[in-house]
Amino acid sequence: MPMLVEELSKSRSGRHAVRRIVLVASRSRGVRVPEGPRREARPLYAVGEARIVEPRGLGEDEVIVYVHLVRNPRGRVKGFMEVYGADGALLYRAVYRKLKLRYSKGNPKYSWAARMAAEHIKLPVKRYSLIPAWARR
Repeated sequence: MPMLVEELSKSRSGRHAVRRIVLVASRSRGVRVPEGPRREARPLYAVGEARIVEPRGLGEDEVIVYVHLVRNPRGRVKGFMEVYGADGALLYRAVYRKLKLRYSKGNPKYSWAARMAAEHIKLPVKRYSLIPAWARR
């Protein structure tokens, strides 16, 4: 399992900010915050906090969604969402740029998890393009 960090921090000037969120998604039960121990970690920027999360107790139909968003000095937000299985393998990755959530790599059958996570955290998305053209056939 990769190191998953929950973080909310910003630079001293307040112009740069990062938000990382760890969620557990299930088609039947929706999205929830994972249970398990959390250890303190060093944040990316000077002001804020970060914690390393070790998710436990995942069900059979549950996946981990790792959301990483960065705001630049112009106020634009970009980042990515990664979907991991219970064994820690990367199953799906989507990128977020210009208010669009787009497929990047992985198995498109896990695109539902990225969409559910975006709706759960109320991420403003104008267009979803989570399934690539080669998989729509």
